Amino acid sequence: MVKRSTVSEILDKATRYLKRREIHEPRIDAEVLLAHVLKIERLEIYLTLDCHLTEKELSTYEKLIERRAGREPVAFIVGYKEFMGLKFFLNKDVLIPRPETEILVEKVIEKAHNIRKLRSCQYRRDNSLTIVDLCTGSGNIAISLAKNIPSCKIYATDISEGAIQVARKNARFHNVEDKVEFLLGDLFCPLEEVKSNLTVDFVVSNPPYVKSRDLALLEPEIKREPLSALEGGNDGLNFYHRIVPQALKYLVSGGYLFMEIGDSQGKAVMNLIRKEKRFSRPRLIKDYAGLDRVIVAQKLRF
Repeated sequence: MVKRSTVSEILDKATRYLKRREIHEPRIDAEVLLAHVLKIERLEIYLTLDCHLTEKELSTYEKLIERRAGREPVAFIVGYKEFMGLKFFLNKDVLIPRPETEILVEKVIEKAHNIRKLRSCQYRRDNSLTIVDLCTGSGNIAISLAKNIPSCKIYATDISEGAIQVARKNARFHNVEDKVEFLLGDLFCPLEEVKSNLTVDFVVSNPPYVKSRDLALLEPEIKREPLSALEGGNDGLNFYHRIVPQALKYLVSGGYLFMEIGDSQGKAVMNLIRKEKRFSRPRLIKDYAGLDRVIVAQKLRF
């Protein structure tokens, strides 16, 4: 009888193979893919190390490992990615959510709670917030905000029809369809069709910000993602040039603009905001690596 390999042995073999193919985190990827095949959580694998896979499971796993060795992102292979503790379905129409974007979401949630608390102290009846999320992609930002802000209405826009379909699927999965409305179109343009005089408390965006010349330098995995959701023009600032002045039209007095930025773009985006005299002095927020990641500015009250 031929001895079948254990889960532990299969994992070790897959890890070595991915490492030879220069995969950045071979062990983690090997575990995530095996957990997907076995329909268990990744950490549960360590309860099955002495177990054996069926022939079908092993064949499926080997095919997934080959896809990963070919530099296909794990999130596209399994079809989802976790963000803010929530599961988001993905396909090649959308960017894979990054951990650093959670900083953007956390800061918006923090500010939203402060605003609602202040309004409660002022005995204001309307304690709800209105938010616009530009370049929504999979909807990870809008949906995470909807799940964490008790009373809000969010309008999320994207120019990609495929992305809007993915975002709506995620909204249904997380039961926030009544709080988030996904609109197809370029930045603020779809809002005109919803309500011509719409005013909002927050404009939030993680726009494309990779310089055109840097696209060729991206990792092979990133090149599998939609480049249109990455490319920000010659200086990476195309979308900021449009978002910053247009946001003023929609923000209420005292409303906030939150944007994710590239780690070398802080000074340039701050200068764009400073040129608009109706914004307060912008503030930079760093990510977990100590790099500039989020910029926030408040529309001045008059």
